[in-house]
Amino acid sequence: MIKIFISIIVFVVLSAVLGILIGIFSKLFAVDSDPRNETILTMLPGANCGGCGFPGCKGLADAIVYEGVDPSKCRPCKAEKVVEIKEYLKKHTGPNGEYVESEE
Repeated sequence: MIKIFISIIVFVVLSAVLGILIGIFSKLFAVDSDPRNETILTMLPGANCGGCGFPGCKGLADAIVYEGVDPSKCRPCKAEKVVEIKEYLKKHTGPNGEYVESEE
């Protein structure tokens, strides 16, 4: 009977230690997301048609922010929105100050 209690105590202590380590490492190795990505995703029409050659609007938003793809590749997007996206990208840099020049 005592062996069962020792096993349970060891399991609980080990679980607590590993849980604390996971919490520490998740904060230590966290990756900052780029806020421009979500903003551009909201500016796109949300048709998820794939006409741009990317897997939906999320894929195109990623490509616009990280690779500098021209927003006019989105066929359902109106010209005013394309200009708005380009102006937004000119004014806002990424979390590390990076700026990706758009392919024109």
